[in-house]
Amino acid sequence: MTDARRVGAQIMRFRELAGLSKSELARRLGVSPTAVHNWEANAVMPRLEVLIAMEKVLEVDIIQLMAGDDGGGEATRPASDRPQKTGQPQVSRHERLDQFRRQIAALFEVPADRVEIVIRT
Repeated sequence: MTDARRVGAQIMRFRELAGLSKSELARRLGVSPTAVHNWEANAVMPRLEVLIAMEKVLEVDIIQLMAGDDGGGEATRPASDRPQKTGQPQVSRHERLDQFRRQIAALFEVPADRVEIVIRT
């Protein structure tokens, strides 16, 4: 299960790395500054759609927000844009989708096989 305290700390960390105030992050996400404060204070978890929007605003992978993985110190670059380190295996799209599925399942406290990801084009 995802630890809400870790998520709050990660949101604060990546917000600060991006050089954003709580108010600016709130504005960019379309939420109140109080919501950002509550996330960082571990009072509530952001909704999934807000976490997805946060990925773009903070230029961070949702898995980094949820699990605390900093991608080897390149925290403000999306994982897909980071060069692979020598000896580090490439992660396929299928594997990344499975990672997202497990994270979503943990967030909503359901089995991963109950999570369906649909991409509409």
